[in-house]
Amino acid sequence: MMRNNSLLNGEYSRMQQTTRKECPVFIAFLAVACTVFAGLGDWKTLNDAYGALPKVIVLGTIVCAFLCFLVTADFAKIRKAIGYFPIFLLMIAVYTLVSLYIWITDLSQTASISRAGQKILFQTIVIIYCVFMCYLFEDRAINYMFFSMCATNAAIILLEMPKYGFVESISSVVTCLITFGEAEGFVRALEIHDITFLFGQFFIYYMMFAPKGSKPEKRIRRLGVILSVFFMLVGLKRSVLPAVLFVCVFVKLVRKARKPGKFIMATGISLFLFFYLYLYLTRNGILVAFLESLGVDMMGRDVLWKLPNDYYELSPLWKGLGFEGVTDLVNIWYSNGLINHPFPLHNDILKIFIELGALGFTLWAGINYILYPSYWMKQHDTETGLLYIAILAYMTVTYLTDNTAFYFWSCIGLKLIPMSYSYRIREKLKQVRWKAPTPDEAMNEIRLIEMGE
Repeated sequence: MMRNNSLLNGEYSRMQQTTRKECPVFIAFLAVACTVFAGLGDWKTLNDAYGALPKVIVLGTIVCAFLCFLVTADFAKIRKAIGYFPIFLLMIAVYTLVSLYIWITDLSQTASISRAGQKILFQTIVIIYCVFMCYLFEDRAINYMFFSMCATNAAIILLEMPKYGFVESISSVVTCLITFGEAEGFVRALEIHDITFLFGQFFIYYMMFAPKGSKPEKRIRRLGVILSVFFMLVGLKRSVLPAVLFVCVFVKLVRKARKPGKFIMATGISLFLFFYLYLYLTRNGILVAFLESLGVDMMGRDVLWKLPNDYYELSPLWKGLGFEGVTDLVNIWYSNGLINHPFPLHNDILKIFIELGALGFTLWAGINYILYPSYWMKQHDTETGLLYIAILAYMTVTYLTDNTAFYFWSCIGLKLIPMSYSYRIREKLKQVRWKAPTPDEAMNEIRLIEMGE
């Protein structure tokens, strides 16, 4: 029977190669170009001039998807891709409805409406981009996005190089790599927070999940790991390397567990509950005191995390200030001279609780850490759920002391990587799906049984 299954799987693989409608090369080039040009918006020169506006270029993937559909007319493929919209738009609904409730019931909190609308819009663009990239490239969308981001970072390096000169630039990069991220000048100008955090997600995928069944797959996997490490170091995010390595160990432990699905859900629930303890420790200064006792340089976070205490209550009845409400608080502190620069809060867990209230925060954490892992496992496969929780666990480390929860490219990676990976899982499930034997196959099996085989 195993021989028959192997034959069927081999036949299916050959059939898949001949029947899968590939995205035409010129459309693939347009999609990659949209990603690269949108990514260039994170170059400090363009970012200072245009802000987040260049990111809108990723909407060009809608045009690419439309052109691809005109060429392939594959209705099943578009239905599969669009099927991801509802589960991810659920979070957009939470942001919108909770904030509307806060603003309607407390008109004093409406100053942040325009910024909140912009942030919700960009989070919606994130979902649109992920869905249509997966429509265009399916399980290869990860590779297309990864190499697009590599091209973006390489372009930024080349654009910055004339300011410092070739020799000084190369010397700065070498120093950065040798000293594990300590550098000034040229490399300091390459510090791109969002894209650098994204390469941490790619490292987890290529190190632990990328296919390696063929030589081309092994080559892409090795290249993915090497380039991810390089761009993480050049991006001056040394802290992400221990985080991604810890997550890789976590993945190995989950795979060895007797029931990995339950291990994944237990991880999500544990993080969900931990956040409430974290909020308590932060509000009461216990966390800051503990970190300072270890000699950790808080870099001003000790001051920032105390300032909101008079503006919120750690209570299940806390209603919230509304989406982007903390930004208003930061501007007030800056105007009053409490801080010398309008720094972000650098604590997304605290920020989301203050803005969305106890109910909104519970929904945010519950959907991300409990609902989504369950969705990936039940609708696709345990490995897809593991990939999602692994990336989320890595990003959670940054949520605790940084402001990455709504970073554009990091949010794309958190959705697109498991989404694209789920296409590969779907194909595997199709291959092993049982098929009734033909009369000839049934007779052959009976003869084998009678012969004692």
